[in-house]
Amino acid sequence: MKLALVGGFLGSGKTTAITGACRQLLLQNKKVAVITNDQGEQQVDSALIKSLGIPGREVINGCFCCNFEQLDIHLQSLEKEAHPDILFAESVGSCTDLIATIAKPLKVVRPELEIVISIFADADLLASWVEGRSHFLEESVRYIYKKQLEEADLLVINKTDLLEKSQLQAVDAMIRTEYPGKKILHQNSTAETDVSRWLNEIVHFAQPAKRDSLQIDYDVYGDGESKMAWLDKSMEIHTAHGNASFVTSKIISSIFDEIQIRHLTIGHLKFFVDSGNWKEKISFTATSTRADIMREDDETNLVNLLVNARIQTDPDTLEKIISEVLGKAERSYDCKILENNTSAFKPGYPRPTHRITSENYEI
Repeated sequence: MKLALVGGFLGSGKTTAITGACRQLLLQNKKVAVITNDQGEQQVDSALIKSLGIPGREVINGCFCCNFEQLDIHLQSLEKEAHPDILFAESVGSCTDLIATIAKPLKVVRPELEIVISIFADADLLASWVEGRSHFLEESVRYIYKKQLEEADLLVINKTDLLEKSQLQAVDAMIRTEYPGKKILHQNSTAETDVSRWLNEIVHFAQPAKRDSLQIDYDVYGDGESKMAWLDKSMEIHTAHGNASFVTSKIISSIFDEIQIRHLTIGHLKFFVDSGNWKEKISFTATSTRADIMREDDETNLVNLLVNARIQTDPDTLEKIISEVLGKAERSYDCKILENNTSAFKPGYPRPTHRITSENYEI
């Protein structure tokens, strides 16, 4: 079985690429499966995969490396039940050191797996570095980003449609200088031809006999993780006027706007909207500028909304922003918002289950 391990920073477009790839493979009568991963228990990406009818599992409450046994159990169950030709495993967007903590340990316990590591990078975010307008203020967060790019088998510069030709050339030059010898793909993950090219690289990738583990400072890594607060919240938006979708749209826009007003860096800001008649994922990243995001013409009195946020702030501030937006929405739109499960915290110090730096290791 081919295991496509997909990493890359928050908001780089990993899930969009994976769902596009799964659609193409299913049309070719191939079998697929997906394992999602994030810091909390309620995951927007898991809800999306489920809504698309793709066999999936989720690793919760921390990254793959710190939940290796959970990841391995999911791999085994999906291999047994779904028999995928390709299994996509999408790691937390602030996770790195995948070779030492995931790829090498898996080769010990699952030697039959063919593992290819794709690392996604937002083209506009890379351009912001080149042009001196970087959105990352904390050096430890940049450190994680750079380490992710360093261990790619396939380095996917994604969302290239957002750049001018000269910008892309400058990004390319920087990447080829800092990461020489990498297989680089330019990609727009909403374009079938681009996703097809990425899939072709995965299918024909020849797994190297030896991968070098990163040299990494876990104190800097842990500091970078702690700078990005996590929040997940599920809620029901009830109205009496058939305008629950409109109200949901305004809530999503207002949350984004309030984060922007406070000049807080967005790692990712994801919403999963379920009106009963349709389901939609909506995402904002560090480079997002618009809040015109979803249909509002669906007449319904109930929308279920799930929020996942990784923001460069503290959990209390993040919770306060969401709470204030919801309170204002209830007063402004004569609606009732029932808040269900909520979790907000700073991720802890990364403590991988296994970390292999040599080629001779037993688990």
